[in-house]
Amino acid sequence: MSTKLRKKYVILATALAALMAALPGLAADGDKATRKGLITSIKGNTITIRDSNNASQTFTISADTVYKKTKGLTGVVHDKVERGALMEGLPVSADLVDGVATEVSFKSEDLKTAQQIDAGQSSTRERMDNFGTYEALAEAEVLFASGKTAINAKGKSDLLALAAKAKDTKDYRVVLQGFTDSTGDAAANQRLSTMRAAAVANFLQQKGGLSPGRVTTPDGMGIAADAGSGSNANARKVVAKLIVDKGVNNQ
Repeated sequence: MSTKLRKKYVILATALAALMAALPGLAADGDKATRKGLITSIKGNTITIRDSNNASQTFTISADTVYKKTKGLTGVVHDKVERGALMEGLPVSADLVDGVATEVSFKSEDLKTAQQIDAGQSSTRERMDNFGTYEALAEAEVLFASGKTAINAKGKSDLLALAAKAKDTKDYRVVLQGFTDSTGDAAANQRLSTMRAAAVANFLQQKGGLSPGRVTTPDGMGIAADAGSGSNANARKVVAKLIVDKGVNNQ
């Protein structure tokens, strides 16, 4: 190689090195990631989700974050929505750069389910408030087989004992909350938890002899807070509580 040609290579190499040094952004595109899970907490701009391994993950939203509600099986069709659509209990997928969400998407049907669950919980809280300062006198916890609504022998015995105590109590109410473990999807678990609570309500009225007016509308709460990951027999339950208003009970 001639001296003249060698000098040209050196000049080109030097120019290329200078160009790369002047464009650091080409090598620093940010730490990209995708997080998927169920929203468990929204505090300011910090979102906490529970992923498929039951681990908590957090990410931040900003004024530039785009929110999308997808439709159909493919999720190709979508609508842009506002930040206010995010709520606890909603499964989401977040595209992140350096921990900040550029886009948060969720399914239209998942939003509907989350709204129904939230409405049910609000209804339960409202009923509790209507009782004033209530006191729980007795409780029965009925466990269920996976995916089932049938009440086992022990559950029936415990409910009959609760019903007997209720009949001896002035101005009582029985409140019911159904739960599931964390297997299956949110919509199916919501339906199953409601069906379990309804089964207990029917048993208390038909076999326990309680008045329908004394057994409040059963609430399906979906996945139990203590369900953990996967199948958990203790999470597949209905909690039945015999309660009275303290003011009434002390008269």
